[in-house]
Amino acid sequence: MPVYLEKSILDLPLIYINGGRRGYLVGVHPHDIVRTLAPKAVEAALAD
Repeated sequence: MPVYLEKSILDLPLIYINGGRRGYLVGVHPHDIVRTLAPKAVEAALAD
């Protein structure tokens, strides 16, 4: 299954994803996501 990642996420120090139950968040470094999932970086929206 192809995985896409908004390119601007790579500039963030940490992102939070659902940890599998309500109210449980897990902090993940964006580069760990790249290493694990090998997503294609895309620009979903352009900022003015």
